[in-house]
Amino acid sequence: MTDNSRDALHAKVQDLMKYGTSANMEELDKIYHKDIVVMDLNIDGRLVTLNKQDFMAMLKEAFKDKIPEEHMWAKIHSLTVNGDRGHVLISRKIPVGGPKMHIELSIDFLFEDGRWQVTREVNFSRPDVLAA
Repeated sequence: MTDNSRDALHAKVQDLMKYGTSANMEELDKIYHKDIVVMDLNIDGRLVTLNKQDFMAMLKEAFKDKIPEEHMWAKIHSLTVNGDRGHVLISRKIPVGGPKMHIELSIDFLFEDGRWQVTREVNFSRPDVLAA
């Protein structure tokens, strides 16, 4: 794909969710930039910062033995493109950091090497009260 349009970014977000929930490490490796930084702040104020390898290992473990279709809930609040930069603000309900967490994600994308890649995620995680 050599399309850096808003529609292409939206499609990449859908791919990100699909490959994440199915723990498809080969495809995630193409979406996550080599220098990605993921910061997760939980409701207790604990900040965890991960690099690409550590983040992908955490996702692989979190979605091991899970049914991907059960974890596709998402609400996109904002999706913007400015040249080779993109940003998505999205809410997700996924089993990362707990049995089921409600996570607000601020995701920065860079269009590089002919594709959208995630360069940074800043997340706020809290237990999903509806899952209790």
